Amino acid sequence: MIDPEELIDACRKLLAPTPSDADIRRAISTAYYALFHTLAASNAELVAGQPYSAASEHAWERTYRRLEHGRARNNLRADRNLLSQNGDDFVALFIEAQGYRMQADYGPNAPVNLSLAVNIVARADAAVRSFFQLTEEERRFLAAQSMFDSR
Repeated sequence: MIDPEELIDACRKLLAPTPSDADIRRAISTAYYALFHTLAASNAELVAGQPYSAASEHAWERTYRRLEHGRARNNLRADRNLLSQNGDDFVALFIEAQGYRMQADYGPNAPVNLSLAVNIVARADAAVRSFFQLTEEERRFLAAQSMFDSR
């Protein structure tokens, strides 16, 4: 599994002491990926369980990789009123950080902003730490919302 806390640590290294524009862009992008991998790992654990054999490892990885950026963003916007404040905060930051990541990664003329990067990294760190304080029921809700379209 990709460790979200290691990603946050990488962000902090990129932003200290005098980051280049490329470092700032990479930190913004990596902060989003810390959130993304937190959700992907939770989804895999809840749907496939902990891997203990080749078959269960395969199921875990397939579920982990099922999370798609656009689907997750669009689907997580719905029914947020069913979430706790921490759950809603995670979803809001996931959506917001994904937008900043897209600008940082694909917007060649998008301005880079050190204070924004520092803020996004700090908020992502707090969101990753508080994510696993959500109830299992709420994490299951987030898994279903983020991986499956409604019919």
